[in-house]
Amino acid sequence: MGMDEKVDEVLKQYELDIRTRRRVRGSVVIESGDRFYVVKPYLGDETKIFFEENVKERLVENGYEYVDIALKNNSEKYISDDPCGGKWVVRRWFKSQECDIKDEKQVCMAASHLAYLHKYMRLSTDLAIKLNTSKIDIISMFEKHNNEMKRVNSYIKAKKKKNRMEISILNSFKEFYNQGLEALEYIKKCNADKLCEKTISENRIIHGSYNYHNISFAGENIITSNFEKAAVGLQVTDLYDWIRKTMEKNSWNSDMGISIVKAYINSREMETGELEMLYALLVYPEKYWKLVNFYYNGKKTWISEKNYEKLEKIRNQESDRQKFIAKIKDLTV
Repeated sequence: MGMDEKVDEVLKQYELDIRTRRRVRGSVVIESGDRFYVVKPYLGDETKIFFEENVKERLVENGYEYVDIALKNNSEKYISDDPCGGKWVVRRWFKSQECDIKDEKQVCMAASHLAYLHKYMRLSTDLAIKLNTSKIDIISMFEKHNNEMKRVNSYIKAKKKKNRMEISILNSFKEFYNQGLEALEYIKKCNADKLCEKTISENRIIHGSYNYHNISFAGENIITSNFEKAAVGLQVTDLYDWIRKTMEKNSWNSDMGISIVKAYINSREMETGELEMLYALLVYPEKYWKLVNFYYNGKKTWISEKNYEKLEKIRNQESDRQKFIAKIKDLTV
């Protein structure tokens, strides 16, 4: 059974008057009445999507309606099955333009918007504990990643013949590994535990995937979509994700980066420990760790030219990255 046939069977489970229909990125967008909806495969379960939808409902209750709310089917469930056992969800869809990561005005508007979301992304204790709560431990994560970088370095050192990817890793290891150690020591001193405890006790929610693919503009309205990774978590990690990915696309432009941070702070004043946490996250060489860990877990006999180029780009951008991080440190004083 093809995708179109599966979608036909899924749509029979909803009371929708379909006027138009077209494929978009592995999904199907339909028009019903004066609204658009997207029919997408879903990998989670009812418990997970119930959590996501409660997060979105909380935003709607506070006056923000531009989220991809899921529709319930005729059986009052969010997830619909096709005849082949596949799971599907029908969500609200908006005609909009994806955030232009090179446009400083849009990027700062998105940061301010994130701060607005964070004010209201909190759930009742019962719901959060039942559905999606876990101990938040950035310290353990940094320790784990540092050990993984060290393991890769030891593995490459022991090899007799080394390719250029491996030589590049060896030549850059000390610099980036030391950054990992610095971030770990710093985060231990910045009241991370207290911030984590407050986050859990107040059930603060993160989007979990706040990037330019999930933020779009429809006139003056900002659309927020794809809450699949929403969870109880440190909200400053959303801001970190937005900054890091934006900076990577803009050669670590310090002025743009500081503007992003200020746009967020102007909409939501950061609490004790949050700016320090942001600094520690930025100090940590996440992109480098991801790349060397991917190398280690992949086919080491065949080195991707693309990954080698990514590694060289990381190394070439490091000077500008450090200039930006220094400016963030000045904000913490």
